[in-house]
Amino acid sequence: LLGVRDDLEMAGAGDRGEGGLGTWLADHASGSGAAPSSEEDEMRTRINPLLEDMQMLRGLFFDSLRKGCEDMRRMKTQPSVYAEHDYNTSNLDCDKAAIDLDGIDCLSDNVKQIIQLSGEYGKDHSQECLQKIIAVVDKASIDEVKVVARVLSELLSQINLCERHHRYRRWAMYKRHEIPILHFSDGQNHQVEECFKMLLEKGFTPTKIRESLCKQNLELVFTAHPTQSIRRSVLKKFKLLDAGLETKDNQAEMLTPLMRERLFMSFQQNLLAIWRTNNMRKIKPTPEDEARYGLSVVEETLWNAVPEHYRIIDESLRRLGTGTLPMDTRLITLGSWMGGDRDGNPFVTHDITKRIVYLSQMRACKLYYTEVENLLWSLSMQGPASEPMKAWLANHQEGEVMVPNDDHTAAVQQTKHWDFYRQEQTYNEPFRQILVIMRVILERTIKRTEALSVGKEPPATSGFTFTRTEQLLEPLMIMYEALEARGDILLANGPLKDLIRRVQTFGINLVRLDIRQESTRHEEVMDAITSYMGLGQYGTWPEETKVQWLTNELISKRPLIGDIDDLPCSPEVKEALQTFKVIAEVGSEAFGAYIISMAQSASDVLEVHLLQKEMGSKRHLRVAPLFETKQDLIASPAALKQLYMNDWYRQHFTLVGTDYQEVMLGYSDSAKDAGRFTSVWELYKAQEEIVRLSKEYKIPLNLFHGRGGSVGRGGGPQYLAILSQPAGSINGKLRVTIQGEVIENYFGTARACELTFERYGVLQATLAPPSAPSAEFRDAMQRMSECGCAAYRKMVYDTPNFVDYFRAITPEQELKLLNFGSRPSKRKAGGIETLRAIPWMFAWTQTRLHMPVWYGVGTALNEEIEAGRLADLKEMYDKWPFFQSTIELVEAVLAKVDTSIAKVYEQMLVPAPLMHIGESVFIELETTIKCVKLITGRDLLLANNPVIKRMYDLRKPMTDPLNILQAKVLKEMRAVEVPTAELQESFAATVQGIAAGMGWTG
Repeated sequence: LLGVRDDLEMAGAGDRGEGGLGTWLADHASGSGAAPSSEEDEMRTRINPLLEDMQMLRGLFFDSLRKGCEDMRRMKTQPSVYAEHDYNTSNLDCDKAAIDLDGIDCLSDNVKQIIQLSGEYGKDHSQECLQKIIAVVDKASIDEVKVVARVLSELLSQINLCERHHRYRRWAMYKRHEIPILHFSDGQNHQVEECFKMLLEKGFTPTKIRESLCKQNLELVFTAHPTQSIRRSVLKKFKLLDAGLETKDNQAEMLTPLMRERLFMSFQQNLLAIWRTNNMRKIKPTPEDEARYGLSVVEETLWNAVPEHYRIIDESLRRLGTGTLPMDTRLITLGSWMGGDRDGNPFVTHDITKRIVYLSQMRACKLYYTEVENLLWSLSMQGPASEPMKAWLANHQEGEVMVPNDDHTAAVQQTKHWDFYRQEQTYNEPFRQILVIMRVILERTIKRTEALSVGKEPPATSGFTFTRTEQLLEPLMIMYEALEARGDILLANGPLKDLIRRVQTFGINLVRLDIRQESTRHEEVMDAITSYMGLGQYGTWPEETKVQWLTNELISKRPLIGDIDDLPCSPEVKEALQTFKVIAEVGSEAFGAYIISMAQSASDVLEVHLLQKEMGSKRHLRVAPLFETKQDLIASPAALKQLYMNDWYRQHFTLVGTDYQEVMLGYSDSAKDAGRFTSVWELYKAQEEIVRLSKEYKIPLNLFHGRGGSVGRGGGPQYLAILSQPAGSINGKLRVTIQGEVIENYFGTARACELTFERYGVLQATLAPPSAPSAEFRDAMQRMSECGCAAYRKMVYDTPNFVDYFRAITPEQELKLLNFGSRPSKRKAGGIETLRAIPWMFAWTQTRLHMPVWYGVGTALNEEIEAGRLADLKEMYDKWPFFQSTIELVEAVLAKVDTSIAKVYEQMLVPAPLMHIGESVFIELETTIKCVKLITGRDLLLANNPVIKRMYDLRKPMTDPLNILQAKVLKEMRAVEVPTAELQESFAATVQGIAAGMGWTG
């Protein structure tokens, strides 16, 4: 496998400490000849199927390129002779095909040499081999750079695909009790039954477990940014490859030679189609493009995965000895920012928001239409209708024509587009009567929402349409209860129950759209209003004056302004008002929360409620302040306390329709603002204090975690993050963002959904949260936070010319040329302080330095160690889940850092006068690695985590050359005033490849 197998096994020599595959390989390398143990055999089982899949796809990929070149040669030499190529793969040696590049004329000699050198580099990672790669890259043309970047990117994507498939394979094997799980990275103790077992051991009764589960809700909120860098056209082909791998595994013994041949041909067709597809967007995606991608994930995977998850829970509860989940349980709900997040994105307008709301409704109703059609075949039972069924039918007759039956004993209802053996439906099939009417209403609703989704007037109709989830749910529940009453519980718990679960989860809107806007925009709106009223400039008022005036106006029944067209204001202010007008017009059910980014005070929240009132909202959206920076997190409890003390605000929950306060916590900006340690610690303390305040004022709390995909932006394993939260912060409810680039990883297939759902440990975090840290632990964390923050800010914000160094060693400026997302990289002009957290992390990730994640951590830890407190840090690591997860996530990122690659960027791109900054950065890196090893007690990073270590080792032989290619392209781009299209395409290819190697853009 281009040396990867050897590299992986040799790298495993120290991966697991004593025993295991690493020790056995080390012994054999030294000639000891020790026989492998059963655990060592099992480790080989863990690795080999993965490598075989990778080898197979790679061999088929190169073989398809070779066959294509042979076809081209034949067409040139014998253009008049048609010959269908023999695509027989039965005798293909995939091991040989994976490394044999002969006959692939579309790859130049330089391209082939770089690919072959990457294989050699995978064996020993020697600097000598790295220098050979650099030498070949140096003489390669830009066109060759683009080609080799594409090849390596495809190989990395194949690795990602095979590894995800292997993860599901292992997950299924564990569920079948065929294998143990050797490490938490594979999900041990994060399945439903494992969670139940742990809670029982802690003394919780089955009844208590079920009661808590019934009250649980996990809301996943899809965001567009950072946008998925891979086009949907390519993602769909990867899904076909994944389905092929599943077929190969599950049906291996049933495949005939012809079926196997067709399966392998399908692999080659999709691999070649991906290669022939331009994997980079030519134009930037619009907010509507991003929304359509998010909806497609719901339609293609979550739609089927959600009812399956409920069935897994029900089965686990049956084994526990309790009843299954009640029908009104809502374990999972979905939200979205795609089309609603206008913070710094001028392309998200009120019109876009309105269209996307109706687009979501239209696509939801199309899904429900299909399910109702299926139920028409399933619910063919005859017999009298229940009284609730009769009442519903009487209220929804839709004016259908009634004609007598042949025997005059019953009536027949003529139906439209009835796909049966006849066009009539008798009254003896009451379930079909309801479903036929539902289908007519859904069809009418689809036509209405489809017109609105493209900005047109809906067709004139006098009939009823679905506008609320309850309207859709009512007839389904009536039928379910009727079946139960007839003793047909088995029938009730079939497809009908699955559809009810879907309605509970997705509603009439499929996803509920959050609205997000920055707090300063609302202040601008209030400025315009108060100036128009002759009250002066609102922004200059003290906070107390703002709160009092806002409260008085919220209580008042008179409007502040009339028609918004009469208000003299800027286009931005008018757009904000029109957004509130759309909220009032569409209605609250289509929306989730109104998020105020960069929130700082109570007035920020009251402003949004006043604007909802003024624009005519009968039921307000709940308003969630988003606290992001260090200072905002520190001040957040005071802002909430002022709200809780406000009489109007304490009574406003009936206006909103919820009984809880939602607060959003920002992980990205706090990390960019103050560094890793300070970010996580201030977030932890803010949660503790907000939980305490909510208990004091008896206002339930729901925390909304704005986590990114990368560790630098709050990402990482879900269960680690959840189970390290302070006690009381997850009280049966959890709301969390799922950001664009990781949506495919978590929810790209039904199997991915199943694994992801089970790893959100909401139940465990609710019933068995970690203990509060001791005063000594808190004091140590506070010291490290202050020390780490000072070191981080001294480097990032106070070091002269740091911005120049950052822009030289990273591709931050060049990334703006790519068409990855609809949103600008900055909220406004300025330096690092105005740069969004996403491009900040994106740029550092590309260079393999990941500096924002660890800078300052080493200084903080080292100060404690030098003060003689290493034993205390070890105790914190062993006994405090929060500190353990913090250290292990930093450790995981440190393992991704590659100093030799980062120095290639520095040598090629950084001017000599700035090199001293890099020296300080690399010293801090060495300090951080040393301290982390001392605290964990491990000589090697990730020695306790072979799964993540394997992920990195498999990708390194392809990712390192991609970085070298990128450094070359950047150097040439910066040598010209306007980079050519060829340069930009080559750069884009390297960016996408490195993102595939790292697992995220940033």
